[in-house]
Amino acid sequence: MKKTLSLLTLLFSAHAFSHGAVIEEEFFVAGRDQRVLEILSAHPELTIDHVSDEGFEVYGPRGTEAYLSQLNTLFYSIKSEEKNLDLDNYPSYPTITQKLQELAKKFPKIARLESLGKTVQGRELWMMKISDNAGVDEVEPEFKFISSMHGDEITGRELTLRLIEDLLESYGKDAAITELIDNSELFIMPSMNPDGSEMRRRANANGVDLNRDFPEFTRNDQNNPQGRQPETQAVMNFQKFRNFSLSANFHGGAVCVNYPWDARYDQHPFEPLVMEFSQAYADLNTPMRESRQFRGGITNGAQWYVLRGGMQDWSYLWHNDLQVTIELSDAKWPQYSEIPKFYRDNKESMLKYIQLIHQGAGVRLSDRSATGKVTILKGSQNLGTYGFQNGEFYKVLEPGQYTLQVEAMVNGQLLKKNVSAAVLKDFVETNGNFISL
Repeated sequence: MKKTLSLLTLLFSAHAFSHGAVIEEEFFVAGRDQRVLEILSAHPELTIDHVSDEGFEVYGPRGTEAYLSQLNTLFYSIKSEEKNLDLDNYPSYPTITQKLQELAKKFPKIARLESLGKTVQGRELWMMKISDNAGVDEVEPEFKFISSMHGDEITGRELTLRLIEDLLESYGKDAAITELIDNSELFIMPSMNPDGSEMRRRANANGVDLNRDFPEFTRNDQNNPQGRQPETQAVMNFQKFRNFSLSANFHGGAVCVNYPWDARYDQHPFEPLVMEFSQAYADLNTPMRESRQFRGGITNGAQWYVLRGGMQDWSYLWHNDLQVTIELSDAKWPQYSEIPKFYRDNKESMLKYIQLIHQGAGVRLSDRSATGKVTILKGSQNLGTYGFQNGEFYKVLEPGQYTLQVEAMVNGQLLKKNVSAAVLKDFVETNGNFISL
């Protein structure tokens, strides 16, 4: 048996990409045998996902089935469930593109549609910006939603499309939404993996799991898009020039909010805040809040299962963008008739989570090209030093009184200044969040 396992390990390695996990076979392993889980987790070529008492998913290259057969465990092909997918009622990529273009044309002042790049198969990666002056890069808190980086986890794509339309249609009619759009820059990407969704599969068209394709700090990766998938590169290149401080990415296969870290068991430096924000989302979603698997509907990522190369950890570690992963539905591809109910369950949670971007503080500099760093103090406690660009810095924080120690090059001169900042809960007013220097 050892010889067989060794040969299969070599087979895995021969099919591995330099980044990301290659998916050619996909299975569900029944039961939660810790021995089997540990053996499989030791293979970087394999992806483990959605661990529960009922079992877990395993994705890998050719040879995965043969490898599982040697472990004396019960498993079956996930592909066998495809006959149950509602393939006819979901909108196609061209239909979604047309809808987004129509909304951008209908609301030209507050909506701006842009492509971050192209997929492996040449599809545009659409990102909708919503703000009161969508064509202008204003100094306002920046927020983003990204969905469906796994192409077969489709619920988030449909929910974000509905949210985009609701936000635009409600502007000027709903006071809370109008205030949010007037004082924020919101970015929503309904699908990071349209090729995968069109092919009805998890991976992109190269067979790579995009949520294992980002720089991984436990492997000493560099924050370099080179050699990664085009969809990953597009998101990395986009984020490099933004100042996001809060975001979420939508998945399917469970119902919960997953907060960092995913790749290690260490406590996040702002864990109470991360948990508070996660709970704020779950509390407004009855099925999530009443979860039997996840207490209160939230879970730490690594405590659930370890994930390396994920977007969530990368987003914070390299860009100070606090991101959570929101699992929307147990079924990855539910019946299309169920989508309205999922949207009703999640709409208020989505709006609440966006509003949390205003629980923070920052500085705006007269020189919009200024770069520098900010050290944050709460009393005598040093909460870290963070770099910034484009003449602005912002960070979501717990309510309280803070000192921001700013060091920056402004108009060719070195600026050093300490400023006081008060953070209030759910404070929604741009001028109250930013201090001008």
